[in-house]
Amino acid sequence: MKTISTIIVLSMTILSQFIFTRARIPIPYGESDEIIKMVDLPDTDMFQLDDGTYFDIGSKYTISHIVWLAYSNTEPEIVGYIDGREDEYLELSAEQLTEIATLAEVEIPAEGEVSFFHKIGGKIVLGLLGAIILYGIYSSYFGKNEEEEEETQTSDATKTE
Repeated sequence: MKTISTIIVLSMTILSQFIFTRARIPIPYGESDEIIKMVDLPDTDMFQLDDGTYFDIGSKYTISHIVWLAYSNTEPEIVGYIDGREDEYLELSAEQLTEIATLAEVEIPAEGEVSFFHKIGGKIVLGLLGAIILYGIYSSYFGKNEEEEEETQTSDATKTE
């Protein structure tokens, strides 16, 4: 099993060196804005935009990611969520939010939300990948010494008998 792990780690290392140096495939990382829907507002004239679309209440935050896995995010803020438009939102003040809540007869949370995957899921996946890589490195470097010690102890025991 340790031999297979060592072969896999070495082949992945060689393959990654080839892919990233020869093929110049970029690793996606950086920051991106995310907007999720929190409260559904009724589709009435009060909540309709000039172009005819309706807005709801959403949460906007910025995530930092590597290979599309979020490892941190900013504090969410409550905004107007426009369905179908990922990059557009409405800036809403506290007074406007209070007015919208009374007109729509809905409860708007005091704080914004962050999706589970952006808050915890990406960290779990990145942690598991890191643990697998560290285990492969550990077993390839330190696993051989234990086997050699066991063989030495076994051969010493047979010589004394």
